[in-house]
Amino acid sequence: MYDVRPNTIIGFHGGDLDVRNKLINHPNQIEISTKPYDWLGHGMYFWENNYTRAMEWAEARVIDGSVKKPAVIGAILQLGHC
Repeated sequence: MYDVRPNTIIGFHGGDLDVRNKLINHPNQIEISTKPYDWLGHGMYFWENNYTRAMEWAEARVIDGSVKKPAVIGAILQLGHC
């Protein structure tokens, strides 16, 4: 998509269709994940520039029942201080 990595990236979050729709319709009510296996800390995880990988992740969650209908939402992320 680009050769230089600026502080702005495109990210894709995979999950359930209901969660995706809630994010679209109520962007100020983001639910932060606080699961003990969130290995990078609490928050929301995105695949950088990779819609397909986000969908694969969501589809894999159907097996354990945490996702009923896989979906992906894209976001423009400004990294700032990471």
